[in-house]
Amino acid sequence: MALEVRNRKPLPKAETQKFENYALNIDKLLRNKLEAAQRAHVVSYELSEGNIVFSTDAVLFELIDIALSQYFNKLSEQNCNVKVTDTFDNTGVNRTKRVYRVIKADGVRYTLNIYVTTSRFLLNGKNCMEFLEDDMPNINAIEDFLCVSNNIDLKVFNDLLVEKLTEFLSKQSTNALPAAGAAITINNCREDSDKCPGCNRACKTNSVLCTKGSHWIHYHCQKLKKMKLNNWLRLTTSRFAVDFVKLLTQVHRLKR
Repeated sequence: MALEVRNRKPLPKAETQKFENYALNIDKLLRNKLEAAQRAHVVSYELSEGNIVFSTDAVLFELIDIALSQYFNKLSEQNCNVKVTDTFDNTGVNRTKRVYRVIKADGVRYTLNIYVTTSRFLLNGKNCMEFLEDDMPNINAIEDFLCVSNNIDLKVFNDLLVEKLTEFLSKQSTNALPAAGAAITINNCREDSDKCPGCNRACKTNSVLCTKGSHWIHYHCQKLKKMKLNNWLRLTTSRFAVDFVKLLTQVHRLKR
């Protein structure tokens, strides 16, 4: 369950912050972003249990995220009630979700959920069509302006993202930890039931993939010390930041 913290003074971007009880799975995030970068460079819509889900490519997602922030900040100055909630993993650094709850002066209301890790949006509420017809054109106009004014080519950025992420994930599956001989793939929440050769139990949590034996094994069964594991995690996150975040430097400058 997420821990909710309400601030006495509203944050510049979010009135409420929530913190999950897990650390973001970097490997899964990378693969999700790779999948998103390979999508068609358009916004696709689908209905899901009465909600509207729309997906974008990885770079367009970042632009729309910025455009939404600018648009709703302006909307909140026009007698509209816009409540913003950000959700982070347990490090407090990685934002995984943002929620806009909007109530306009004329009674129009809806909720827009932004899923950072999957580059998707979910819209619900009784006035979803008003958002699509009235608000989305203005948001698209902001996004178009950001592209033109900053010379952002969606195809070029996404192709570069695919190239770098593929290269990074390939290295991730072949490199090994010096002491343990295990791949740098670390898993804290597995859904399958690979057996650990050390204890013969399922490796559902706290396990690593050994490239020499092609099997999963628990941290404690591999005798990985906590300090060494934490140091490796920091190193992996640092490499991820260099190889991935650098690709979107020009886009993220727009948030300043």
